Amino acid sequence: MVVPKAKVPDVLQLYHNGCSGGHLGVKQTLLKIRERLYWVNCRDDVEDWCRKCTSCAAVKGPQTRSRGALKLYNVGAPWEKMAIEVAGPFLESENGNKYFMVVMDYFTKWPEVFAIPNQEASTVADKLVHEVFCRFGVPLEIRSDQGRNFQSQIFHFMSTHNLPSYGYS
Repeated sequence: MVVPKAKVPDVLQLYHNGCSGGHLGVKQTLLKIRERLYWVNCRDDVEDWCRKCTSCAAVKGPQTRSRGALKLYNVGAPWEKMAIEVAGPFLESENGNKYFMVVMDYFTKWPEVFAIPNQEASTVADKLVHEVFCRFGVPLEIRSDQGRNFQSQIFHFMSTHNLPSYGYS
């Protein structure tokens, strides 16, 4: 039997929401309808109806978003590869610092956090040299978020004069 377009919502109400429907999914509702009825774009109408059904949505709950796959980073020794990030601005401290610079070793996952007054390249480079490189040595690679301070002339100079290669992720 061919269903007129005006009666499609009534049929969907009966076959999906009605007593015999039971709020089955798209596949089962479509199978039940196709046993006896036909109309143009039947599948699209059933999918749309099931997607907009408030009872089905309440039972299923919110859809979880898939997360990106974790990446494996091969590192052979401590402080061979490190990550760096500057966070802030925060409320100014008594010492005049507004930012945090976080440095983490990929091998040991050891974090180092430094309070800094600004996120200028000279400030970040100075803190790296005096607080990280002097204590742990110069890493082979530094990963950052490609912020302006990490793409400055200071970091370019460091990467071209036999200092670490700066990879960005």
